[in-house]
Amino acid sequence: MARPVSPLWGGLFTTAALCLCAPLSLDLGPVPITVQSLIVCLAGALAGGAGVLGVLGWLLLAALGLPVLAGMMGGLLAMGGFSAGFIVALPLAARLAMRWQPGCSWRQTLLLMLAAHALLLALGGAVITLRGGDVTALAVLLPGAGVKAVVATLVLVMMGRRTA
Repeated sequence: MARPVSPLWGGLFTTAALCLCAPLSLDLGPVPITVQSLIVCLAGALAGGAGVLGVLGWLLLAALGLPVLAGMMGGLLAMGGFSAGFIVALPLAARLAMRWQPGCSWRQTLLLMLAAHALLLALGGAVITLRGGDVTALAVLLPGAGVKAVVATLVLVMMGRRTA
């Protein structure tokens, strides 16, 4: 089944949206709260493999030092630290979100979006633990992950109705 967003535009829009969201972050714990996980999940679901490539393109720009990460950070040092697990998990979450298809029920869609955010939290928490951080600080991220999963579900259900 075709994706609602064309591959070329899906990949480019994903990279652009992730870059534009760099200044939008809240530093409340070991890692900032961002809208980038929402964009990653929508990119995988709507643009498929092109969305995943868009995420990888954004990470390449960050690795090259462009200030496209949360808080307008960039470079390999900014990609390390407590955020490393989340950064590694982002393309994986986009890949997981590719399982969405237009016509999926809202329950299936919500479970998939919750699973993608759970993957982010699991890998992010693993790296925080390995680096000696307090994994209980992830509790501050849970409400936001739930809200982003619900928002992604609403967007996808509406898009699914348009294209089904």
